[in-house]
Amino acid sequence: MITIKQVEAFYWTAKLGTVQRAASKLHVTQSAATKRLQELERISAVPLFEASGRKSALTPKGQEMLALCEGFLAATARLEEVKASARHVARTLHIGITEMVALTWFPSLVRKLNSIYPQVTLHPDVDLSASLRDKVLDGRLDIAVLTESFLDPAMASVRLESVQFGWIAPPGAFDGNKVVSLQHLSTLPLILQDQGSGATALGETQFAQAGVQPHRISGSNSLVALAGLVEAGMGVSCMPLRLFSHEIRQGRLQVVRTDPPAPSLGYYAVFLKQHQAALGYAVADIARQCCDFGTKHRQTRRRAGP
Repeated sequence: MITIKQVEAFYWTAKLGTVQRAASKLHVTQSAATKRLQELERISAVPLFEASGRKSALTPKGQEMLALCEGFLAATARLEEVKASARHVARTLHIGITEMVALTWFPSLVRKLNSIYPQVTLHPDVDLSASLRDKVLDGRLDIAVLTESFLDPAMASVRLESVQFGWIAPPGAFDGNKVVSLQHLSTLPLILQDQGSGATALGETQFAQAGVQPHRISGSNSLVALAGLVEAGMGVSCMPLRLFSHEIRQGRLQVVRTDPPAPSLGYYAVFLKQHQAALGYAVADIARQCCDFGTKHRQTRRRAGP
């Protein structure tokens, strides 16, 4: 008889690419995961993986088995969620968020989730969008909020809100009454986050489309630190405008009117399609209700020490 443990070992090995990753996801030893795979292949009476040794390479029968396992695990997850809600079983939800989310509406999400699911313990992970995507794909996160540049076909995605970005510069760097070309903007160094950032992808795409290669200097993966570098006169950066509206009103940062203007960037709640999808959609719906990239939670950030 095929067991759930054997099905999970096969599913996660096929999805994550190696037995080692599947074992880590299932919190078992690699030898235990290998044994479950061997048992499933013996019961199936046909090879499920190619003989090349690459566990991610499925045979035609393995592909059929994967489709069946996806449906089976999705149904099992829904059943477990019904049982858990009835018995108030405690569980941990690993959620990934960008700094932008942490600085704005994440406290509202925590309060809402705690009121609806008091038995759920949140484990947040703040990182760049590309890293959050990878952690969802390899099973380290149950759900994440990231930018549209890093969506993946293997993930279900629920659109939350668009955030308007803009180019900011040190005060007085440009004539505030004039529209500045990207060529003119590039006379100052470009300060951005690493390649895994949605804001970085946005800024670099704009310059590439304009045929401009600006001089880039090392910045920071923190939006708050980037704003400080810009204010100090180190260069220009592409930033979410509402997040720094206070500094802009105080004249500490200058918004540069560019041609073309910086576009908005969409944020999504994402999770694996076949793994606890019902819970993923439930949390994503709560996130959509709480999502507000305004300035509501920024007082804490401004009072923070170094």
